[in-house]
Amino acid sequence: MKPQIWENFPEDLFEIVLARLPLASIFCFRTVCRQWNNFLTSQSFFQHFDQISQVNPWFYTTFGNSNYVAVYDPFMKRWYCPSVTQTPDMPVLPVSSTRGLVCFYDTSYHDLCVCNPLTRSFKILPTGSIASWVFSGMTMNGSAGYRVLRLGIGGEYEIYDSVTKYWSLGQIHAGIMIPQLFPSFSKPVAIGTTLYIRHMFPEGILSCDTSTGVWTQHLFPAPLNTSYITLVESDGHIMYVGLLTENDATYVCIWELSKTSLLLKEVDRMKCLEFYKKVADLTCFGTKGWLMLHLQSHNMYHMFTYNIANREWLKVFVPFEIKLHSYNQVSGTTFQPCLTAMP
Repeated sequence: MKPQIWENFPEDLFEIVLARLPLASIFCFRTVCRQWNNFLTSQSFFQHFDQISQVNPWFYTTFGNSNYVAVYDPFMKRWYCPSVTQTPDMPVLPVSSTRGLVCFYDTSYHDLCVCNPLTRSFKILPTGSIASWVFSGMTMNGSAGYRVLRLGIGGEYEIYDSVTKYWSLGQIHAGIMIPQLFPSFSKPVAIGTTLYIRHMFPEGILSCDTSTGVWTQHLFPAPLNTSYITLVESDGHIMYVGLLTENDATYVCIWELSKTSLLLKEVDRMKCLEFYKKVADLTCFGTKGWLMLHLQSHNMYHMFTYNIANREWLKVFVPFEIKLHSYNQVSGTTFQPCLTAMP
């Protein structure tokens, strides 16, 4: 616009307009000058920002032995690398996320931490009663905070409430079969206050309503000739993502789980031409209809994003700095980017 028009733009509309811009643009505008930075970090701007729903999630991704970290924005198709090497004050293994916060597992001290990747503020959760656990996940706690669940080997569990700031201990009732194995490559899925976990032996899904502590188990077989099955969420529905082998060909396949019949309906598939007659591994994580997939076989590595609504597969090019190192190990989680989320 002409300078004289921009000069007369009502100041009370600045925050309303800027709050609707992509988050990456907001960070760019903060570097214009000190006045713009103060404006875009003010409490009134954050209030406008909170009222705008950030539709597209971002992917918090670790490469190699969790030493290299990058955040990917699928809408802008862009990587953000705060630093190639993981900084010592940041946890390393992402477990789950909700409301712009990510729950990490600190392998050095065996602690759980909750962090906002955008502001790099994090909180180490207090030590609970369960010394060794096989699974952990994170859900919302109404409109005020979050809950973190830890499940022990013998069916004991504890839930941390960010509002009360303490762990509550419980035991899964005898009617539920305690799973012998939780796949390490399968991430938990949170829908509202309920956490869904895929388990093997027996094959099925275990869920826990973190607000009531009620556990439910559904047993059903996985699709035939499949491997590396992962749970994901899309529009409140549970989806299965995994590798399917048919006639020596490998496919990345997506199924939707019916809540009533517990039947899996195939939604889409992608043929992996480069992996013909080769053993492949798949890592997948996603929510809000966006998936990040890492496919590998020996020295071949491919990363894709998938939009469930548009059924669109897009190849992701890894940043040059990360390509210099081995990234055959990929882990991560999705999170809703939020400037105001506090751990």
